[in-house]
Amino acid sequence: MRSDPQHPNHHIRENFLLSLLNKCIKEYKALLEFTRKSHPFKIIEIVSLSKIPGETVFLIQLTNKDCTLKISAADLINKNYDINQFSDYHAEMIRKAAQGKLIEFLKLLDKNTSNYKISSKKYDRDNQQYIFTIETDGHTQLTYTAEELSKNKHLLAHMDFDDIYDIGHTQGTESILKEKAALLLAKHR
Repeated sequence: MRSDPQHPNHHIRENFLLSLLNKCIKEYKALLEFTRKSHPFKIIEIVSLSKIPGETVFLIQLTNKDCTLKISAADLINKNYDINQFSDYHAEMIRKAAQGKLIEFLKLLDKNTSNYKISSKKYDRDNQQYIFTIETDGHTQLTYTAEELSKNKHLLAHMDFDDIYDIGHTQGTESILKEKAALLLAKHR
C-alpha cells in the first residue's frame, strides 16, 4: 500500500506529526530557558576537608541530573573549570578551599565553643520540608527550616560541624526536590 499525498489521512498524519514536533520544540525551549536561569553545577558534598591548599575534595552534581563528579579544589581551579557556573556561595567555597581556608570560611568550630545546637528535626508534611528546633545556651528554643538556617550566618558560625552538615545536607536534598518539581512544571507549560 503506497502513501498517496492526495489521500485525506495523509494530511491528518502530517498535521499530527507537525503538532508533535512543535510540542517537542516548545518543551525543549522551556528546558533551555530554565537551565539558563539556574547555575548548572552545585556542590552536594564535601568528601574530604583539608587545610592544605587545594586538597579539599567536593562531590559536584550537574543540576537536575544524576551525574556527579568527585574533584579537588585544585583541579577545579587548575583545569580551568568555570566556577561561575556554580552559585556565588559554592564558587566562594571552591576559592577558599583552593587557598586552604575553607574551614575558616565555613567557620567550623569545636563542639565546645558552639552556642547553638539542633535539639530536634521533624518533617512538616504540609510544607514538605524539615523543621529544626535550635537550642541556645539559655535553653531558648527557636524553629527554622533548613533553608532559613542555611542563610543565617550568625547561627551557623556558632554551631558544631555535625549540625552544620545536617542542615546543609537537608537543605541540599530539599533544593534538589524543588528543582525537579520546577523542571516538571517547566516541561508541562
